[in-house]
Formats: sequence, C-alpha cells, structure tokens
Amino acid sequence: MGAYYVPDACEALISPILLTINFQTFSFELNGLISCMFFSINLMISIGFTILARRWPALMTEWTTVERSLPQQPQLAGLSQRNRRRVLIIMTVLILSALFEHALAKPAGLYRAYKCGITDLLEAHLMQAFPEMFSFLPFSIPLGFAAQIITSWLTFYWNYVDLFIIVLCIGLRQNIQHVNEVILQSKDHYHSEKFWHDHWRHFQKASGLVHKLKKKMSYLVVVSFSNNTFFICIQLIGVLKPAPGFIVAVYVWYSLGHLIIRMIFMTLYAADVYDESRRLLPLFRSIPNHQYNKEFTKQKSVLHDYVQTIS
Repeated sequence: MGAYYVPDACEALISPILLTINFQTFSFELNGLISCMFFSINLMISIGFTILARRWPALMTEWTTVERSLPQQPQLAGLSQRNRRRVLIIMTVLILSALFEHALAKPAGLYRAYKCGITDLLEAHLMQAFPEMFSFLPFSIPLGFAAQIITSWLTFYWNYVDLFIIVLCIGLRQNIQHVNEVILQSKDHYHSEKFWHDHWRHFQKASGLVHKLKKKMSYLVVVSFSNNTFFICIQLIGVLKPAPGFIVAVYVWYSLGHLIIRMIFMTLYAADVYDESRRLLPLFRSIPNHQYNKEFTKQKSVLHDYVQTIS
C-alpha cells in the first residue's frame, strides 16, 4: 500500500518546489497559490496514507477480532450487508460527481485559454494549467499531456480521501449500532447484572476500536477538512466575480456545490459515530428504579459523560 503512493508523493513534492522557486523569481499569483496548495495537500495525503499503510494490517486484524466477538452474528451480517449497499451508493454518487466536475473543468479551461489571445488553443490551455512547470521547461505537448494525466489522477486521489473517511465512519458506527440494537431488543434481561456486564464489555470493544482508528486517521481528517475549506473559499471567490463565459460559470458553481456536499457528507457520517455512542442514554433514563443494579448504575454514569467522535 505504501509503494502505491510513491509516484503521487514524488509528483506532489516536485510541484510545490517549482512553485516556490516561481514565486521568488516571478510575481505572486492566485493561480500559483492554488496549484501549490493542490500539490502540497496531495503530498501530505500521500505521507498520511504511507504512515497508515504500515499500521493497517494490525488495525484490520483487531477490527476483525472485535467484530467476531460481538453477539448475534447473523444480525451483524445483515447490518453489514445493508451498509455495504449504502457504501456502494455513496461511492457511486461521489465518484460520478467528481468525474463530472473534472470533465467540466476541461472545457472551462479551454474557454479561458481561448480568451487569453494565444493562437494555439492547446498550447494556451496547457501553459495556463501548468505555469510553474513551463516557467522552467520549454513547452512540450507530450509533457503537458503527462502533467494533465497526473493532475487528473491526483484529483481523483483527493476525492478518494473523503470517501475513505466516510467508509471508515460507516464501518465504525456499525459495530456500536449493532451492540445498541441488541441491548434495545433485550428488554426482558434489563434486570440482570450479567446482561449489562457482558454488553457493556461489547460496547467498550466497539468504542475502543473507534478510539484507536481515530488516533491513526486524525491526520487525514485534518488535512481533508483543511483542503475542502481552502478550495471552497477559492470557488466562492470564483462565483463572486463575473464569469468570462457560461461554461466557466457552470463549472465554478458545480465545483462549489460538489465540494460543499462532499464535506457535508463526511461531517454527517463522522457525527453519526458520536450520535450512535449516545443512543442508549434515553433508554437508561427510562428504566424504572426497581430494575437498577450495580452494573447498570455504573454504566449509566459512565455513558452520561462518554464522548466518542471522529476528529
């Protein structure tokens, strides 16, 4: 997994260096800053995934162990099947939206190139898309196409991070949700001290997995939110100034909507983990006093102040 990100890291490392030299040699421009942020963030993502890849086998082994230790495995399998369909739908929607947004960027870029006055439209587009590279290297169409392919790949890579976080949040929530549903379906056992002891142990295992994954992926969460926030602000600048043409306006508005919706998806699914960890509080408050026992009382007091989040 780590070797998979090496080419992306190399490209993401070279481009910010070229941009930094470009800023010192020539005048500062917003487009240069956008390119610098794009490649720098991809470099940080590559570093984050490379570090995570070293720990991933151990994390997945622990995840499997936790899931196999939970009660009522057929019910958990059914929940897992439903979440698998949900992940497939989310993945399809986000990837198709990202592909459409990237496809819109091409005619928008060509239209901007057409307006700049250079006779050769392809040359104008590539020069405008990669000013930091062609400031130091002679213009070459094959080189421009190679840079275009790498940029397209990194754009997908950038969308993949948010999808990765969403899928992990769904999986982590699933284990806590399953334990909660088993408890909610076992009203006849609320008086049993052993029942609360056993299910609280399952709840702690599921929550402990969330805590461990949160520590390992917090870096990616911070980078993803920073990345989305920066580019949302950039697209807001784009929609507030007059667009040079209809296709450019469509691209800027769609790109802004795509970024906002993707960030909302990620935020809501991360918040679902917190909501599910607090789901039993109304039940604990509704159980009559005569059913209280030592284990139940202890767990009620702990859960009241218990916070489990992805941050």
